[in-house]
Amino acid sequence: MVSPNVTQPETAPFSGGLLGCLVICHKQLGDLTLLEPAMAKLVEVYGGVDLLTRSGHAALVSLMEGVRMISRPSFRRYAAVFCYDDLSKSAIHTFLVRAARKDLLLREASECSWYHRMVFRSICAPGLGDAYLARYNWENTLPEVEASYRAPTLVLPPDSWKPEGFALESYLLLNPTAGWKSKSWKVGSWVKVIRRLLEHDAGMRILITSGDQEWQMEHSQKIAKDLGARVHFLGGQTGLEAFLWLVSRSRMVLGVDGAASHLAAAFGRRSLTLFMKTSLMNWHEPGAINMAIAAAVNEASGVLEIESDAVANQAMTLWS
Repeated sequence: MVSPNVTQPETAPFSGGLLGCLVICHKQLGDLTLLEPAMAKLVEVYGGVDLLTRSGHAALVSLMEGVRMISRPSFRRYAAVFCYDDLSKSAIHTFLVRAARKDLLLREASECSWYHRMVFRSICAPGLGDAYLARYNWENTLPEVEASYRAPTLVLPPDSWKPEGFALESYLLLNPTAGWKSKSWKVGSWVKVIRRLLEHDAGMRILITSGDQEWQMEHSQKIAKDLGARVHFLGGQTGLEAFLWLVSRSRMVLGVDGAASHLAAAFGRRSLTLFMKTSLMNWHEPGAINMAIAAAVNEASGVLEIESDAVANQAMTLWS
């Protein structure tokens, strides 16, 4: 449902031209990856996109065709502005930009604040529901424009981003952590899965990566320690450029719901993603080489669980 106080997108013809458009999105890496189809649509209409986002996302943005990252859009002139977050700083940036069209897309009408109604000429918030986020963004961006949806797509990173001294080929990349600790799976369960995979293919090469937060490092290090010399550990040791390169050159990515799985799909890599508490419908689009397993409630314990054998079997199927 849409709040009666939230305005709907204008249905007037779009206004393309030499001015291009500005996109504002200060969300996380995975969210920005899933915004790529909507930005590709804007590139087709306006000829190019200037993107205002977190400064740490520069490497990712450079892999999006037609998208240019900027740091200060204030007082510039654009044909249109499209904002995809509810932050007050994003509303301020929109207010300071000269544009005939200013659209805000929210996932829920409850995210709309009083200042949004003062800044944006069109506010769209039909509700994410069970929709896949990339499709939701695409369908509600220039809905008056006829086009065909395609999945998020990224250009392959250059070889200059390859970590120094890295020599593995045809490897499985395990990224067992994400931004939220609640998404994590048990260390012992990961160890069981990797051991099963190594029994299935003794020549399989395993690379473990993770974020650089203390708990992420600790979690991934425990997995690597239990597996010993059979794995190559780079947890917390790679910047974004190196991480993007590693995902793009992997044979398969295994992990929890997070940026790694979204990136793998965008690079055309095989992936198996575990969903502990987040919505599989919102954050995964099933495909022949991109699969997911959602946790189910154990009737005896009442706890959300995923069976390690189910993960190992699915992973072996994807790997083969």
